[in-house]
Amino acid sequence: MLAEIDHRPIGFIQIIDPAREDSHYWGDIPANLRAIDIWIGEEIDLGKGYGTQMMQLALTRCFADPFVIAVLVDPLAGNTRVHRFYERFAFQFVESRRFGNDDCLVYRVNRADWHHESVIALR
Repeated sequence: MLAEIDHRPIGFIQIIDPAREDSHYWGDIPANLRAIDIWIGEEIDLGKGYGTQMMQLALTRCFADPFVIAVLVDPLAGNTRVHRFYERFAFQFVESRRFGNDDCLVYRVNRADWHHESVIALR
């Protein structure tokens, strides 16, 4: 999904079912999970709340499926700013993991820990 402000692309979100994804990026993983990748393209668009709105909408979309029990993310290990970002959404650290050449931290938010009432309505 593409995020836009005034018809200008600012970011991208990818939501996958990691158990069914063709590349098997997540390895052998149980069913009923989702994994999210989120990107904000330009530095000028950081710190304005766009990522927060994008993540709220993505989590709402993931948990709209009643079978989804949790959502995963895998930020780079050195990106402490994004670690705090995910923790604000109740993501909990699971493990350090190497994906290809990247050292990452795997975070997970369970359905029971997700606070859907904090979803911001977009205008």
